[in-house]
Amino acid sequence: MRRLLDTTYNISGFAAAVSLIAILCLIIAQMVCRWLGVMFPGSAQYAGYAMAAASFLALADTFRKNEHIRVSMLIEKTGSYRRGAEIWVYTLSAVIAVFFAWYAIQAPILSHKINDISQGQDGTPLWIPQLSMAIGAVVLAIACIDTLLSVVLTTDLGVDPPRKPLLQDLFGSIRARLLVLGASLLVIYAAISFMTGFDADATGLKVGIFLFVMFFLLGTGLWVGLALIGVAYMGMIGFTPRNPGSSMSITIWSSASSWTLTSLPLFIWMGEILYRSRLSEDMFKGLAPWLSGFPGGLLHANVVGCTVFAAVSGSSAATLTTVGKMSIPELRQRGYPEFMIVGTLAGAATLGLMIPPSLTLIVYGVTVQQSITALFMAGIIPGLVLAAMFMIYIGAWSFIRPEQVPAAEPRMGFGQKCRASVVLLPVVALIVVVIGSMYTGIATATEAAAFGVVGALVLAAIQRSLTWQALRESLLGATRTSAMIALILMGASFLTLAMGFTGVPNALAIMIAKLDLSPIALIAALTVFYIIIGMFLDGISAVVLTMAIVDPMLRAAGIDLLWFGIFIVVVVEMAQITPPVGFNLFVLQGMTRHDMGYIARTALPMFGIMILMVGLLVAFPGLATWLPSVVKGQP
Repeated sequence: MRRLLDTTYNISGFAAAVSLIAILCLIIAQMVCRWLGVMFPGSAQYAGYAMAAASFLALADTFRKNEHIRVSMLIEKTGSYRRGAEIWVYTLSAVIAVFFAWYAIQAPILSHKINDISQGQDGTPLWIPQLSMAIGAVVLAIACIDTLLSVVLTTDLGVDPPRKPLLQDLFGSIRARLLVLGASLLVIYAAISFMTGFDADATGLKVGIFLFVMFFLLGTGLWVGLALIGVAYMGMIGFTPRNPGSSMSITIWSSASSWTLTSLPLFIWMGEILYRSRLSEDMFKGLAPWLSGFPGGLLHANVVGCTVFAAVSGSSAATLTTVGKMSIPELRQRGYPEFMIVGTLAGAATLGLMIPPSLTLIVYGVTVQQSITALFMAGIIPGLVLAAMFMIYIGAWSFIRPEQVPAAEPRMGFGQKCRASVVLLPVVALIVVVIGSMYTGIATATEAAAFGVVGALVLAAIQRSLTWQALRESLLGATRTSAMIALILMGASFLTLAMGFTGVPNALAIMIAKLDLSPIALIAALTVFYIIIGMFLDGISAVVLTMAIVDPMLRAAGIDLLWFGIFIVVVVEMAQITPPVGFNLFVLQGMTRHDMGYIARTALPMFGIMILMVGLLVAFPGLATWLPSVVKGQP
């Protein structure tokens, strides 16, 4: 039975990988047809269907590989009560997953019954692509139930075991575990019964319940995407007469099968290819000769390396891991202070969130329906300015603490530097192709992502650094990361729908309007707000969780959503290096084995620089808006 279940999860993951390849092929075919002046009817719809399949079919494999995101801070503090806490979490996740699966199955059945077809030129019967939603949701529900039973009936503690072995397990007996399971089911049933039929006009009560349920589910360790579905369900049954299940399935399908979203897994795949090939390793060798003469020496390699890799990755974690593996050993060997090595790397890696292609900007653009290409263009100048500010900090440190700066590297002639930098040419060429194709209008953001994947594959093949195993791992890694983000977006779309039905966003927008806050005051309040929630949530979760409420506020205050996208990315960058849930801090802890408090202290100056960057964006909004207006041809 164990082998059968594991095989099912693996097959589902491989099917998602095949869907990702289909996305790439469809986008390439569409581009070729457009260049030849030939119509390819339905190409965008087919790519959207493949995107949905890649997202849904990878959910269970991603869950079993523990790559979905949850806030495990409180779970880690439970000690000998850990198993009881995990039984609650897995019971709740299984209930939500079964609810999702049941209505995901109903969706294709209903589409077939009413003969529902797509609105595009292809006229595809929707029940066919919707089968991927049904299959993926069912396999996810099986994975949740499977893990729950393992926690209850075996010594297993789930997909996210404690970092330190339990010294004592207060729920060692099967009887105690079954009692916790029964109590968890009873609490869920009582909560659903209690929530049914509240006063539909009680706005304050709605907001309070939404926030309480959200923080309760997230705080107790439920995975973010499932928590959002749970919060939306409670809001629907409490304040609207609509059927929450059918509304959920329609909304989730629409969000998952988005053409705009197809650029997300492709950019992730591109970064995975570079990470697993020799292209990333060559960056330090090519950058070092040019940076050794700067004040602060080779510490600048952390900033410039992160900037370069961010331009072909889009992921902060991938940027940090790749550049850190290259730079940390080299800088330690040369005698640079550990405090500066770790701190500059922690801050500079966040550039992966801003410099295009940025996964956070893609998610933001999809959430608020802004042009991904325009957002990418808006992120270039602020990203370079922030990188320059990091480099100024390094230079200032070298003047203030000259005794900590190692001896200068041997001088190299211009010709020697050029020869050493030849290895940078492939990465630079890829950056030019990806960003240049968007800047010149040759390709959309989605088509540029396809350029990036093909370019990364070609360069890695030329260098003979991409084996079949590396290709397979890059593909599966991309599907799992995409599924993690997709589940959060699915939950966020359902939550947005639920909040729209309850009228909370409009009520809050009216409330903010009555306060008559100036745009500057609103931005100041939102900065504090995002810094606080960033201490507990990763960046993408923070964006999708809040935009349903924040969006109407911004529109009412007349704030440019393009500019706000860059603002929110800077603030989300802060979240990557703030405890207790700063993702970059966790990655650095795994790489350096330093205490979390030490790493957070090293990153504190970089946090201050990001606050200064927020001030620059407010004072000079043209940093974000000028380049997109130039690309559009506006004066």
